[in-house]
Amino acid sequence: MIRSLEPELMDSAEVAGPILDKFHHDLARIHSLLGSFPTIERFLRADDRPVRRVLDVGCGGGALLGYLRRRMGVEVIGVDPKPGQTTDIPVIAADAITEPLPEADVAVSSLVAHHLTPEENIALIRNVGRSCRRFIILDLIRHPMPLILFTAFICPLIGKEAAVDGRQSIRRAFTPEEFARLARTALAGTQGAFEIDVSRFLSRQIVDIRY
Repeated sequence: MIRSLEPELMDSAEVAGPILDKFHHDLARIHSLLGSFPTIERFLRADDRPVRRVLDVGCGGGALLGYLRRRMGVEVIGVDPKPGQTTDIPVIAADAITEPLPEADVAVSSLVAHHLTPEENIALIRNVGRSCRRFIILDLIRHPMPLILFTAFICPLIGKEAAVDGRQSIRRAFTPEEFARLARTALAGTQGAFEIDVSRFLSRQIVDIRY
């Protein structure tokens, strides 16, 4: 599959307020169906150093941070250019690619990378390394198999707009080989290293970066 460059509905400047909140609600549903949050928790618990503070890059409505705080008792903070409606999750409205980020032990990012260009992902990885010692990136994989499975099993369970965006997300996603090249470029000349974990049925990939 050739990577699609068509933007998603959620990236439109016109998507805000209740419409944006509905997208975040459906995204939380998708995360639940894909098991994204427990997967990130598992990677965090496997850290060989204490994890006391977690930064979520592209946190949306803060659902992942709320989950991690409940499950692990960690301090949490989020960054998003268009934050969703949150309750008691601290979120900074900022561009994580170019602006200074809060310090944390580990940064996480879920279903954000495919929204960015290769150059933006490289810049993001470098920027996160200035304030965190580790960056766990969870994203989709561009491949016919997850596209078929998403269409058959997840689309009927979410809103129409989120279903359209979800399919486009897979078309916009990077392959593990492509993401490996991005990570190598971002970390070139540093002591940083990374590993990539690919799930069964190619439903997601984890790029685990240690600076």
